[in-house]
Amino acid sequence: MNILRRTYLMIRYKLFKLLLPFPKIHTNDETLDKLLHSNLSMARFGDGEFHMINQTEHLGFQDKDDKLSQRLRAILSSDSKVCMICIPYGLRSVQHLNAQGSFFWRQFVVFHYRKYIPYFNYSRPYYDACVTRPYMDWDDKSGSGSFFARLKGLWQDKRILIVEGEMSRLGVGNDLFSGAASIGRILTLSQQAFRCYDALLAETGRLAAGYDLILLALGPTATVLAFDLSQLGLRALDIGHVDIEYEWFLQQAALKVAIPGKYVNEVKGGDRQQDPADQQYEQQIVSRIFTP
Repeated sequence: MNILRRTYLMIRYKLFKLLLPFPKIHTNDETLDKLLHSNLSMARFGDGEFHMINQTEHLGFQDKDDKLSQRLRAILSSDSKVCMICIPYGLRSVQHLNAQGSFFWRQFVVFHYRKYIPYFNYSRPYYDACVTRPYMDWDDKSGSGSFFARLKGLWQDKRILIVEGEMSRLGVGNDLFSGAASIGRILTLSQQAFRCYDALLAETGRLAAGYDLILLALGPTATVLAFDLSQLGLRALDIGHVDIEYEWFLQQAALKVAIPGKYVNEVKGGDRQQDPADQQYEQQIVSRIFTP
């Protein structure tokens, strides 16, 4: 980006921060503390979920869908007492982010934020959607290891049910969930998962009695599913890219890279990974949902 354009972006960003209303957002530390010391569920909004609200951009893994957009709008403005609604702290401040991360959220504020002002609930505080992304975009990464260690406390000694796309393979090949008492998995479409939403909700609810905690990684579908499961009295956490962030942390990667055997939608070619055999992973699969 040339200097003139960068200066223009910075001026508009500072102006918008002065003139536009922004919701209160708890930090990632405050968000993790709340999760560790409560039984609340968590539904997260990243840039993809925001774009899906007004269907302004096509997501490679999820087509535009009117019902999905309506549900996301309602959840973003909700005042749920059992589900934490999380949005990126980068909307409030970019001081903690590196150059790439701060540029991303500055341009998001300048070019997109105003479209979503009608859907925020400014009377309530939000939590940080990037609680599951404590590594790649951070300027100071020295605390990433201890943060991941605390994050693992959410499922320590718990029976967890993971609902994920068939190519996500959360925790496979690393120790992210090694502290869990047991793991079950519901697999569904890596792309267009919302097509199976009703079946996913019913199947997750049916199996939930055998588990202490439900973990979801399904893009915008997970946002809605976490909220709906919370309304049924189940604890569900939309953890999104936590496994990929953890892989990058373990590699001490400076840039986002593909992870063999795992779907990484943010990396070119990351959706074309080979399918390595893993007997333990296969044994954890308790259900497959690939049709509505």
